Amino acid sequence: AVVSTQSTGGSYEVKRPGPEDRITLLQHACLLGQLRKNSLITIMLALFTESKVLFVDKTLSSLTSTLHALTSLLYPLTWVCIYIPMLSKGIRKDVRDLVQSPSPYIIGILKSDYPRVRTNELQDTEVLVVDLTTKKLTDLRREQDRVLPISDATKKALKVKLREVKKKKDQAKHSEVWQNFLKPFLNHIDNLCGEAETKDGVRQIPMESYLAKVTEQGDQVFAEKLLSTQMSQLYLQKNKIRMLRQ
Repeated sequence: AVVSTQSTGGSYEVKRPGPEDRITLLQHACLLGQLRKNSLITIMLALFTESKVLFVDKTLSSLTSTLHALTSLLYPLTWVCIYIPMLSKGIRKDVRDLVQSPSPYIIGILKSDYPRVRTNELQDTEVLVVDLTTKKLTDLRREQDRVLPISDATKKALKVKLREVKKKKDQAKHSEVWQNFLKPFLNHIDNLCGEAETKDGVRQIPMESYLAKVTEQGDQVFAEKLLSTQMSQLYLQKNKIRMLRQ
């Protein structure tokens, strides 16, 4: 998305990076390699299931580059909810409404501003807080949302792949890890399209039939949450598919 802005010095554009930029973004997001494997898995699953996530960092460049890189890992899905990589001074007066919003969000904030936000705005707010300076996570979500919605086997496989990426020191490989993680869940949809009924040009797939394709029970939880997100709905609409729920 491109936002045009007027200022006393003229006009300028702010462009949110697109899917075509994801490899470049990953190469410059060195913090991804510094995060613990369990932390990165928790963060990515929170994003895939559209949780509220607040990121904290000392510098603007590190904060924005990391958030752009993380959202690029959702490909071929696209984050469509609230996205503010840096909570600027101009909208800090609205910070309470933003961080307490019922809608999913990705928000970045400078470390110097976080103590006030934590004390005043995060009370009774279900959010995952990621401190990129200390590499620590503070999970303020409901207890059931803190449990990783994937099977032990899938988690183990992810950790092995992330360990390989860290050894090779190739940040761009993160894209392959998460695309391969997501691929089976999307392939099940493609496989069902051949036998799906079509109504008004849209293929109708029962959610029950889709979940039956996901063999691991733990992964079924993730699959159902994934297909309940706004970004999955957009993906399905683009491919003229509708998931039917009983």
